[in-house]
Amino acid sequence: MRHLRTLLAITVAMTFLLGVTVALRPVEAPPLVAPRCDESVLTTASGTVTSSSCDGELASRVSGLLDSSVDGVADVLDISWVKRVDVVVPASDSELVSLVGPAFADMAGVAIRDGSGQRVVLNRVRAAALSDLELKVLLRHEITHVATRDLTSDSAPLWLVEGFADWVAFHGLGLSLRQAAPLLTPEVSALPVDFGGAGRDLAYQQAYSIMVYLESGLGERGVVDFFLRYASSSAVDSGVVDVAGWRDFLRKSIG
Repeated sequence: MRHLRTLLAITVAMTFLLGVTVALRPVEAPPLVAPRCDESVLTTASGTVTSSSCDGELASRVSGLLDSSVDGVADVLDISWVKRVDVVVPASDSELVSLVGPAFADMAGVAIRDGSGQRVVLNRVRAAALSDLELKVLLRHEITHVATRDLTSDSAPLWLVEGFADWVAFHGLGLSLRQAAPLLTPEVSALPVDFGGAGRDLAYQQAYSIMVYLESGLGERGVVDFFLRYASSSAVDSGVVDVAGWRDFLRKSIG
């Protein structure tokens, strides 16, 4: 009997220890299966949106804004162009870099021209984080580049090219200069030139404010004519933009 009790006690102890050991052993999770992402193309009256099916929400937002964005740009420019835009949302960072190059991969959107024609390429992460208003501004900015590409020299001043694209993008949206360009200060002494460094955002906003300043004296059509006059050149004539007048305009507009 004593031998039987001893054997029973050992059995119970081993069962307990085995249970503890099993409980402490990490449970292996089932292997993660990456979702299947196929190419998806949404077609609108003014173009297409090509994306991965896994980016369907962003693609749907873009397609919903595309027609009105093309129309908005066309109304401001009043020039002859195809009035059709193809938008691409790359499915991966590597695909994005292959289309726009590493220097522009961190930007929310880039207008490109390659063997497939002109397209607007969106950074899926950055674009998805934008509000509908911000996404509309982005689309209109890049569509302006598409619409004016044949009229623009590769060596045209960036403040002219980017400032004009922003001016068209914000046109008619009801935003004040301070709302559209919150980084601006009136302390300017020269036209912006650094569109690739740490001061990129400020340079874009300064360039936009130059167009708003020109509009105050030339009117809307005057700004378009100004751009068309100089976009095919490598420089704008010295003194055409009165920097002192621009500075005074900023002081009055944003304090």
